[in-house]
Amino acid sequence: MTGSRVLVVDDHRDMADGIAMLLREAGLEVAVAGSGNAAVALLEQREFELVLSDIRMPGLGGVELLRVVRERWPRTGVVLLTAYATIDSAIAAMKIGALDYLTKPFDNPALLEVVQRALAAGPAAGSFDIAAIVGEVAAALSPDDLLPGLGRALDVLVRATGADDGEIFLREPEGHDVLLSAWSGPDAAALGEQDRFAMGDGFPGIAVASARPVLSRGGLAGDPRYLRQAVVAAGIRSLVAAPLPDAGSALGSIHLMSRRSDFPVDRVLDLLERAAVPVSNAVRAALAVLRQSVDAVCGSVDDPSGEPFRRLLESIRQVAGARYGTLALIDPRTGRPGRVVSTGPASLVCGHAEAGSWAQCPSVLAAHGFAAEPGRRNWPESCRRGLPRRAASPCCLPLVAGGRMEGLVVLDFGREETGHAAGRLVPLLTMAQQVAIRLRARSAGVATGPEGEAPELELRCLGPFEVLQRGVPVPAESFTRSKALVLLKLLAVRMGAPVHREVLIEQLWPEVEPQLGANRLHGVVHDLRAVIEPNRAGREWRYIRNRGDFYYLDVNAPVKLDLARFRRLVAEGLRAGPKQEGDAIAGLEAALGLYRGELLEDDPLAEWCEAERAELKECHIKALLRVAELHARRGCTEEALGFLRRAKRAAPDRDEEIGARMRLLAEQVRPGDASLEPLKIASLILGS
Repeated sequence: MTGSRVLVVDDHRDMADGIAMLLREAGLEVAVAGSGNAAVALLEQREFELVLSDIRMPGLGGVELLRVVRERWPRTGVVLLTAYATIDSAIAAMKIGALDYLTKPFDNPALLEVVQRALAAGPAAGSFDIAAIVGEVAAALSPDDLLPGLGRALDVLVRATGADDGEIFLREPEGHDVLLSAWSGPDAAALGEQDRFAMGDGFPGIAVASARPVLSRGGLAGDPRYLRQAVVAAGIRSLVAAPLPDAGSALGSIHLMSRRSDFPVDRVLDLLERAAVPVSNAVRAALAVLRQSVDAVCGSVDDPSGEPFRRLLESIRQVAGARYGTLALIDPRTGRPGRVVSTGPASLVCGHAEAGSWAQCPSVLAAHGFAAEPGRRNWPESCRRGLPRRAASPCCLPLVAGGRMEGLVVLDFGREETGHAAGRLVPLLTMAQQVAIRLRARSAGVATGPEGEAPELELRCLGPFEVLQRGVPVPAESFTRSKALVLLKLLAVRMGAPVHREVLIEQLWPEVEPQLGANRLHGVVHDLRAVIEPNRAGREWRYIRNRGDFYYLDVNAPVKLDLARFRRLVAEGLRAGPKQEGDAIAGLEAALGLYRGELLEDDPLAEWCEAERAELKECHIKALLRVAELHARRGCTEEALGFLRRAKRAAPDRDEEIGARMRLLAEQVRPGDASLEPLKIASLILGS
């Protein structure tokens, strides 16, 4: 009990001071408030383990104060005192959360016993059960109900930690700003003062850009990193921001805020970093569902009737909860809308877009999108002037993928729209991006196959790992389980060789029991198949196959794997004879074009592929030296020099070997050929 902080609340000062003196003599730290409102002000400034309050007080009485404490500071216990005791009032107080009830007059031992019992029953400051809270957060989330689920998760965290407010920011899929997408607490208006941050700006931008937490305990008002003055003016003093993890980066951040200067930020950070995992999983799963809903419609966009575009627009409108919508596809010849479909009485496309004056819409060009509340006077000037008068609460979604805009969706929520419009933007922009990806594949195509057609599935392992379907990149968010990508990497590196289930479980979850690992593997395989080969219900799987307990990537299926082609081309080039030098050069240069970087360069800590990574790096160096040698034999001095320089950069520890090879080569080429200047080349290589 010693050292615990107790707040005594009584409008009779002598009574309050007498109780405080007794508790201080017992070793407690005590503060006194003369009213319920004064008690709330003290609770906003610091944390107390226990509130000892009279029931009958002017203004905010003890029972009302109990309700406030239970709502805003659930980790703080409350004991009520009264001279007007009845059994009914005691029962009522206990039902709404009082730890105990003591009638006046009381003797000192009775008071100390009640206080000691209450402190023993209530948790110490910051000592909440992290595992239990994370379980509640996970139960609150749903991929089918993303934004309300995020709000419920924040409610759990705010209630459990005694924070005043919570919020979640999500990163745009193309524009890469971070947007306020969910919030909880009484300060929504202040939080909404600035709902968008560029990467690296403010607490949200810093947390997402660095993928590291950001903390401020008690000093938020003087922290130059914090940019929302309305939140500071509302009295928020402490803030904890944790990134939402996403394969080495962050897809957003989650924050808890408090008016207390002594908010337990370190303990809260432990909780947020744990809770961020199920939150991230729910966000990824929800965005994947939205992408798949777009894919289901986009498969028939070539229908000349235009009906698929109407279904696509209707799907986006329903997800948004908007009243009307318009989808406009840009004609690349004019830069203006070509095909336009609407679900409302008329088009919502703005005059700037109709004229092809996209420079008037910098937000759309930057792939940010725009969402407005009712009331045109608060809109950007270009929107006030460009949007039709019928638009009451518009939301503009650019159809952008890979920096290329294919069109625009404009939604209208009507004059009855309430709430934070920008909160919907990230899910809607995700759908818009997927539309653009599908339109780009349909209109432009990617000529990578032998007949100018992209392969159905392409896996790029050399350099950062990439998955493409018919030439279109598959975003990492499409995989609802992050381990699905890891499994795909494992099987791709094995290039068709079967891998036993136990080996996969050991690589993916080294600490779990075999049965639990087997269950998880089943779920991950299902998720992986759902992304890379959907719509195969009732048919044999094409890419990820298994024979009993062995899993493998079927390289005989229509899949393009850079590893297999790289190894084949290098092997053929190294063993080619003098009569095949031309073909060998072409093959080796093609192989070097495939080598975008080391194996799985975006996952440098993947110890399971260290041997393959080293072997492929050695193949890369051998290919560089071999193609340099072949060019030198054919008298192509500059080409030989360029490849040797690349070899030196790729293997800086092998300068002497490269120089020796060059000198040996100089002795083998045609004597007296002044164009080669082998010694000069060797010296340039060694000194460059």
